[in-house]
Amino acid sequence: MNCKKLARLVCPGFRFGSDDPGEALRLAELGVGAFCFYGGTAAEVRDLSLRLKAASDTPLLIASDYENGAGQRVAGATELPSSMALGASGSEALARRKGEITALEARALGVDWVLAPVADLATRPENPIVNVRAFGSDPVLAARLGEAFMAGLNSQGALSCLKHFPGHGDTAADSHLELPSVAKNLYALEELELKTFRALARRADAVMAGHLLLPELDPASPASLSKELLSGLLRRSLGFAGCIVTDALEMKAVSALGQAGVRAFRAGADLLLVPENPRALVSELAAACNDGLISQAAVEQALARQDRLVGRLSPFRQLPPPAGALRCPEHLAFNAEAAPACLAWASAGRFALKPGETVGYFEPLTPPAGWQGAPFAERLRELGVRVEPYQPNCGMRLAAGCFSKPSAGSGSINLGDAERRALQAAIAGAAQSVVLSFGSPFVLDGLAPSAGLCAFCSLEDFQRAAAGVLAGEIGAGGTMPVRTGILEKK
Repeated sequence: MNCKKLARLVCPGFRFGSDDPGEALRLAELGVGAFCFYGGTAAEVRDLSLRLKAASDTPLLIASDYENGAGQRVAGATELPSSMALGASGSEALARRKGEITALEARALGVDWVLAPVADLATRPENPIVNVRAFGSDPVLAARLGEAFMAGLNSQGALSCLKHFPGHGDTAADSHLELPSVAKNLYALEELELKTFRALARRADAVMAGHLLLPELDPASPASLSKELLSGLLRRSLGFAGCIVTDALEMKAVSALGQAGVRAFRAGADLLLVPENPRALVSELAAACNDGLISQAAVEQALARQDRLVGRLSPFRQLPPPAGALRCPEHLAFNAEAAPACLAWASAGRFALKPGETVGYFEPLTPPAGWQGAPFAERLRELGVRVEPYQPNCGMRLAAGCFSKPSAGSGSINLGDAERRALQAAIAGAAQSVVLSFGSPFVLDGLAPSAGLCAFCSLEDFQRAAAGVLAGEIGAGGTMPVRTGILEKK
């Protein structure tokens, strides 16, 4: 079989600052179907995307994980609120606008394909990798906002990708480090996780298969390598006819499995994302074809799905990239406009500050010079509140900031034992206290402050809005999209 056709099944990764652009150009000339970009400055991303597309004989796709806007990955672009922040707002308008801004900035960088939204549900507090990347724990909410976000992406010329099928929310392991297992049968999945995928599958441009073992459905293979789950459940049962892409094959959940890329293609995947060695994978696919394990018809069908993706981009590819989109005033203003609707009280108790009052600010095991909450503290001062480093057991009121969030390969999400003990001691020594979550809301589990306020992300505008809520300047308009185990103070 034509080697270039097989190469189109492969999507190498490219990490700016460590990977060789020359090798990427050679892979483009080889005929790979896409690249997945990580990091870079705006100028670097734009330049390489143009060079790679020019070097390819086929309409090359450039993808990236811009779940929270291009600025999440690219210096010089706009970072946007987390999906869970939008989940707290419940606003389809905000979700759509986030998608529009993301698409405009992605196109300005030469990126066609946004590997989002996350359709997983935040149902397990100890999950180290989903958390605020999800809209919440309600599948109906996730489907409603996910659809709005995808509509925003498509309206401005970017492709979407629903992930991580069939649902990564109910796991305690990070698939970047190990293979998670989900002990649910099909009935249990249909009751929760699959509701979102079933609602959105026909709307999505692509679906990403997660590296998850579901022994009740396939005891031998993770979802990304499972014919039962990809060709059976996703294709036949959910009726998905678009492009199936694997999660990154370099992830430790599957990287040690022999022939993982070939197995994924034979299971029903159309595009094999970020293998450790793209050239070796092309050779493995060629050998599988020669051995009769992969048919030419299956390859042609996968390439036809890729062609349909590119076809959806055609009207936009004929236009020049959006000029002046990156970090433009309109995009930067979105965060400040959205923040009041996204902040949510996690407790029945409230905490209020007045001009002239003093509050002690605290971050567990962090000296003032290292505070991530500097924008929060500065805004309180602008509103007339005196902010000092917290001192326990002296009648001082406490505002404690927590910044836990998912990080690929970290294996954890919530506070460490020492951090939690320090936070509990601070709360115990305060006259009154509020814990502010500028990330995972589950840091509140087991704590008993006077109040808990969640921003779901650490963006400067969200920190400033949290200060405005405490000072009575604005209200917190959001509703908790997950349930926390915060203890009400008696």
